[in-house]
Parts: sequence; structure tokens; C-alpha cells
Amino acid sequence: MLREVQCETTVPTVRDRVAQTAATLVLSPIFEADFTDAMYGYRPRRSAQQAVTAVHDALRAGYTDVVDADLSKYFDTIPHTDLLKSVARRVSDGAMLHLLRGWLKVPVEERAPNGSRRMTGGRHHGMGTPQGGEVTC
Repeated sequence: MLREVQCETTVPTVRDRVAQTAATLVLSPIFEADFTDAMYGYRPRRSAQQAVTAVHDALRAGYTDVVDADLSKYFDTIPHTDLLKSVARRVSDGAMLHLLRGWLKVPVEERAPNGSRRMTGGRHHGMGTPQGGEVTC
């Protein structure tokens, strides 16, 4: 489960991507049930253009307040323990939770444009989620 990172994009192996897609198919309906129609980010069959259209329609209907939240470096600071506890409230399958924990703990190889390499994350790292694969916890 070694991933190579270039320009801060995680590239999962083919096996990881297949497993992540399967996990997404199983987990998405569980969490989608909690989301309101006003939420667009990282949702299936939702796009940024649809979000813009919804804001435009609301403005035409007389609404004047727009709320936008984008937390810088948020995915780098998510505590693994709290995230897994939150997921375990909705998912009881121990094998799935073990798989998610494994994806959180996998080391990531980063390569700079000059070719230098460094490893981040890993078993003893307790924060952050890998990004760029099917499953972004």
C-alpha cells in the first residue's frame, strides 16, 4: 500500500483503488442519508456548477446571505481516533473499520519536483487522511 505523491496528489495502487471503490459503494449510502440537499461538496451526482445554480436561484428568490466554508489544511489535521469513533457509530462491521484504519495508517511517499523523496504518515501518525483516492475519510 505504498503511494507515490507528486504535487501533493495521492496516487493509490490499482488494488487500493478497487478496494476503495468497493468501500465507497458500501459506505456512501449510509452517510448520504445524513446530508441535506443544500450540501454539494464530495457528493455523488453533485457538481460545483449545481451549487452555483442553487446560489443564483436563492439570490433571485430574494435571499441575500451566502455561507461558504473551506477550511485550509483540514484533511491534514483530522484526528484518526475521533474519525474512526465517528464512523463506528454508523458502521458496525469490524473488517470495514479495520480496512479504514489501515488506509489512515499507510505511509505515503512524497516526491518533490527535484526528485527528492520523503515518507509521511504511517502507523504511528495519528492525524490526517490521504487524499486523491476513492475514499477520502
